[in-house]
Amino acid sequence: MTTIRVTRRHQVRLELIEPVSPRTTLDGAWWPRTQDLSQELSGLVEELHRRGIRVTRVGYHPTAWGPTPRRLEADGRTIRLGWFRGLDPHQLNLTGDPARGRVDLLVIPPDTTAASAEQAFAAAGDRANQQTPTALLDALGAAGPPVERPTAVADASST
Repeated sequence: MTTIRVTRRHQVRLELIEPVSPRTTLDGAWWPRTQDLSQELSGLVEELHRRGIRVTRVGYHPTAWGPTPRRLEADGRTIRLGWFRGLDPHQLNLTGDPARGRVDLLVIPPDTTAASAEQAFAAAGDRANQQTPTALLDALGAAGPPVERPTAVADASST
């Protein structure tokens, strides 16, 4: 069973596949406490930087999060945010680190039980996993109902 690494300072619940493998669908999993990306992202970006991963851009699906700004100050720099309908709703795509390239994280819904989150962390960290984030969570029964957001969020610009 996977143990979730929690950073006490920011209480970031994050697990990364180490060493990096180009053949995995996901690079790890993140379990935010809310669906407010603006509130949650700073701690994640700082934790990734602490682990040697520099983030400059974040891609997300618009229905998975509440209203989100196009830019966010985090870790002493401006992070550009953009939504993409083609991205899985349970995935966060982080770019900017030339050494590692893109980091794709499974986003475990905030209201997931600890037992289901442990299973999701283990599945996302399995190098043999070829499932999409939503399919992985559905298989575990952890995805929950689809999140519906106001259409104003979906009509916003993605750049």
